[in-house]
Amino acid sequence: MIHAAAGAPEDDDVESVDLDWERGGNLNHCREPGDVDAAFDRAEEHVGVALIALVYNHPDTDAVLPRVARGLRSPNPETRRQSLLALMHTARLHGRVDATTVELLHGLLTDRTPISAGSPYEVRGTATQTVGDLQAFLPPEQLPDWVNHFSDY
Repeated sequence: MIHAAAGAPEDDDVESVDLDWERGGNLNHCREPGDVDAAFDRAEEHVGVALIALVYNHPDTDAVLPRVARGLRSPNPETRRQSLLALMHTARLHGRVDATTVELLHGLLTDRTPISAGSPYEVRGTATQTVGDLQAFLPPEQLPDWVNHFSDY
């Protein structure tokens, strides 16, 4: 088990939370970018869940977005899907994304990989939803033209 702080990073009286990587328990308390990096390095099955939690629990978008980009590049389609959700939440909660994650999103619009074995849902479906969220939560001047003119027919 890995320990992560459950309070503000600058809080010295923070209670430690066991992050259960095996079952995915308590990953919603993940707040440290280093915990997500280590989970990626170990190819943890539930790293995408921790990444979404990081978006909610870590105030520094500059620290979060490189991890989102790493997830968008993952060989695991479920991790890519969860990373797209993390990108949506980053736009909604923090009001910005970066050029790297937007370009990776663009590539995932053609990703026909099922999100899990036997699933009818493909990564590209979540990518399409992510574009819609970027359009809804970010001003057009922050987005490339392809996002501003994208529509799902």
